[in-house]
Amino acid sequence: MKKMLPTLVFLLVALSASLSAQDEAIFNHYVQNPIILNPAAAGFTDEYTLQMNARAAWSGFDGAPKTIGIRLNGPVGEAFGIGAAIFSETAAQQNRFKGQLDVAFRFGLGKEVRGEQAFQAAFGFFTQFQRLSLDPDVVNNIHFEPGDEEIMAWLDGENRFDAGIGIYGSYLDKVFGGFTVNNLVANRLDVISGTTAEESFNFTFLLGQRFRIEELNVNLTPSIMMRKVQDAPFMMDFNLQAGFLDDQFIAGLSYRYLGAVGLLLGTKINGLQFYYSYDLSFGEFQNYNNGSHEVTVGYSLNRKSIKEARKKRALQENRR
Repeated sequence: MKKMLPTLVFLLVALSASLSAQDEAIFNHYVQNPIILNPAAAGFTDEYTLQMNARAAWSGFDGAPKTIGIRLNGPVGEAFGIGAAIFSETAAQQNRFKGQLDVAFRFGLGKEVRGEQAFQAAFGFFTQFQRLSLDPDVVNNIHFEPGDEEIMAWLDGENRFDAGIGIYGSYLDKVFGGFTVNNLVANRLDVISGTTAEESFNFTFLLGQRFRIEELNVNLTPSIMMRKVQDAPFMMDFNLQAGFLDDQFIAGLSYRYLGAVGLLLGTKINGLQFYYSYDLSFGEFQNYNNGSHEVTVGYSLNRKSIKEARKKRALQENRR
């Protein structure tokens, strides 16, 4: 490629790798919604949950990434969970569409406490399909060279497949965490194609604990998240969240190893969920953007409440 616009350079050199690599954890509300990081969390809370996530990274910067995702997950029978998600993302003149399927097997360990086993765990896997492409209007730019093989390949679009496995668990509903092995297919395909000399071990790790401070009527949840995914730098988050009024109102603060701080506000009342977070970087690039914004809107329906409602209706019908 002899000539290239700065936008295209930014696109093909900086974004093409990062967007395809970091999508496993692109949304930051993973403490409330661990399925964002781990397929084993599908149906783990015995709730049917529908969520929409929207994230605008580096707002105010021309061509910055914007992502929208819709995810549904819930229990199936007594031991399985399943989830499905679709994502759409634009960055500069690159478009990405992704579909993902999560499947989990749930089980309990240890002595029973209040009718449930103390340790709840799940093993799961995900499979996903991605399609990356460029906007067709790229060819209208005066710097575009007809016949440029790399640009034409991107215009035609590129399909990518990937998969991963994970384990997730909780102890007495206080300690929670999980481990996901990412990019199992992508790593192997890169070795076969000669893109990389050897396979790398990519993972996502989450660990947290909930503390109750009775005198303040507050729940504190410190957590740590680490991730290493394909073609992206190692990342680590330190989070502290506080829940008020039985977690109906949530506030949190995060520090990110790469040099950023995040603020979270949210609420969950009668199954309705709303979370908003704002990220601010410490780097020089922050001078050229207004930070990153993220919103999650969702609704959860507990399966036990559904069963109780059915039993109540059945009793009422039998009495007639």
